[in-house]
Amino acid sequence: MELVPYMRVLSFVSVALLAAAAYGHYTWITPETAFVAGKPVTIRIGHGHAFPNSEETINAAQLDLFVLTPSGKRVPVKAVAAVKSVAASYTPTESGPHTIAFVQDRGVSSRTPKGLKKGGRDVNPDALTASRTLRTSVAAAGATGARSLGLEVELTAQFVSGVWTVQLLTGGKPHAGAAVEVFLAGASSAVAASKTDAEGKIRYQPQAGAAKRALFTAEFKHAAPQGASYDAVNYETSLFVSW
Repeated sequence: MELVPYMRVLSFVSVALLAAAAYGHYTWITPETAFVAGKPVTIRIGHGHAFPNSEETINAAQLDLFVLTPSGKRVPVKAVAAVKSVAASYTPTESGPHTIAFVQDRGVSSRTPKGLKKGGRDVNPDALTASRTLRTSVAAAGATGARSLGLEVELTAQFVSGVWTVQLLTGGKPHAGAAVEVFLAGASSAVAASKTDAEGKIRYQPQAGAAKRALFTAEFKHAAPQGASYDAVNYETSLFVSW
């Protein structure tokens, strides 16, 4: 099944220019080994354009990182900066498929005549635009799906009869009209992209013989809550799956 590429459409020109500079850079989270009770697992957070090889270290201090066990326990894990990546160590008490995730709230910033400044319009009354940036990432390695974790923005997925059905959620509700890109491990660029339908879903069927590790990503702009000191939220989210 071939999916049709779509270009991202952003509402504000200034945000579009900023996004263009960083185009092709994505963030993901993966475990380096399977989860076996009593055996430490290294969790790696990568960033760059060469998935799964990380090229940059994101701000570990901003990360809310956790592991969801097969029995449903949510265990917080401390992330630390590493060489060209962020890492964490976790020793599972249960064997089987685990879900790992992080939330990175990068805060609010304003573009002003004097440059980019921290804070919204409340502290920058001369702001041309003001936005909040939030990044999330989930990994469901070795599982045939990824359920909702209740994150502000997230991708969920189900793998049935050789087809991934991926759903984009914001605030727990389907988000339509956003471009979702798909990367296979080692690919130099997205192998497929489609806009989410009215249910916030896309469907992707890997070609025979394709690497059985994939990253789904979405970057889009969402209206700010009423009364906020900023105009919009810049959302970035990704989902790593293997099968």
